[in-house]
Amino acid sequence: MMNPRIHRALTRLPQTSFRTAGATPFTCKRQSPLQQSLYSTANTSTSNVSPSPSSRAPSPSSSSSRFSNWIQRITLMSASAAAGAFVYAKFDPAIGGFSGLPIGKLQPTILGTEEPDEPFDSTSPVTEDKAKEMKKSVLLEHEMHQLELVHQYKDKVAEGEWKEGDPYFFLTDHTKKHNLTAGALRGENMLSVRPLKFERKDKKAIVLFLHLGRSLCGHDKIIHGGLLATLLDEATGMVALPNLPFHIGFTANLNVNYRRPVTADQFVMVTAEFEKGEGRKGYTKASIKDLDGNTLVECTALYVSPKNPVSMIVNFVKNSLGFGTSPAA
Repeated sequence: MMNPRIHRALTRLPQTSFRTAGATPFTCKRQSPLQQSLYSTANTSTSNVSPSPSSRAPSPSSSSSRFSNWIQRITLMSASAAAGAFVYAKFDPAIGGFSGLPIGKLQPTILGTEEPDEPFDSTSPVTEDKAKEMKKSVLLEHEMHQLELVHQYKDKVAEGEWKEGDPYFFLTDHTKKHNLTAGALRGENMLSVRPLKFERKDKKAIVLFLHLGRSLCGHDKIIHGGLLATLLDEATGMVALPNLPFHIGFTANLNVNYRRPVTADQFVMVTAEFEKGEGRKGYTKASIKDLDGNTLVECTALYVSPKNPVSMIVNFVKNSLGFGTSPAA
């Protein structure tokens, strides 16, 4: 057995690995009584063979590491829950940010984390077709702002009853290109003009002005009915979500009635209203009209907020802050 004085002297030295004749290597550090007992027992043996891994004492660092990981997880969950409550209290979907706080907007990717795309190369040359598309879009946008109905709603904005809003406030530059109406269907002869959105101050009515191009047709020169249903679904969502718990909800039912064919290459006005709310349910209605006031398509829609929206808000905050992916085990 090693002399106790020598052993105590060695344990006070910096951590260094020593090997003695007929003994296994050891690290000098403060040891528990159990470790000292095991070490003394091992040194009484005259065999030069090191003990098998199964016979070695479990390292206390493994249990402390597990405890530390659990503490980190609990801390992250608590911080996420607090941030979720903050989002619910301060986030205003009408302005796409936090009311009274200039900290920008978070990306509400509730169902998962998306890797950002490469930024657009602004140094790439503009092709002739792209230049024509941009010119046509500018002309259509100018024409849309000159519509009589648009001026009427701008007057309502000046009177304080309504306000202009961003229809795609919840999208970032990276996710916008993957959105159906803001990305995939944007372009020449499609949805070539950014929609104009007007919202009533109580957030229970909105009006959208859009231009429908010829490349959105089913029958020739007739806009596809599925696209019209998509526009109605988005419009009803714009009035349903601000009036649902935690501003979260999904379409449970969409009942569409097609009154007249919608011809291509024209401006249309989409209106939507929030009718009533019953707990987690929100009832809405919407319509698509031409500039003469004729109803082309109309619908009713039911939206339902999830039973446990807090977990979705926590995921939203985690994904927005870059904690959406779990570390590798």
